[in-house]
Amino acid sequence: MTTSLGPSVLALALVAAGCSRAAPDATPEGAVRAWLEDMEGSLGEPKEAREAYALLGPAARANLEERAARASQMQGRRTEPYELFAAGRFGLKFRPQAMKAAISGDHATVEVTGDRRALEHATVECVHEGGGWRVEPELPPLAPLARRGDGGT
Repeated sequence: MTTSLGPSVLALALVAAGCSRAAPDATPEGAVRAWLEDMEGSLGEPKEAREAYALLGPAARANLEERAARASQMQGRRTEPYELFAAGRFGLKFRPQAMKAAISGDHATVEVTGDRRALEHATVECVHEGGGWRVEPELPPLAPLARRGDGGT
């Protein structure tokens, strides 16, 4: 027995396919926006902290992974990189009103402005990786580890 899908079913399928939303990290602006939202919600929420960590670029992830390894050694327990997001370190100093990306190959610079453009401005670097854009916030470089025996201890 064969059945024919009527034109209304076919039209509904086409409309549903056209309504799918792009992933938040499909654009540099979307990645920055999603990362900021996750960071705001990350205080006390491990799920949002993990989501924010997933939106980081390779340099930021490597920095936090090394910090987590050092913290794990010092504390005697496994510390996850996303657990190192310091309260207030990445907090918003202003509410973003506009974001504009300048893309050059796999790198982008997102200019974020608030209501008072001259006073409320931030620049965020992004990198394209794994089919989406990732945020590369400025993280302080890691201090070199002191070696035992150096300095007579």
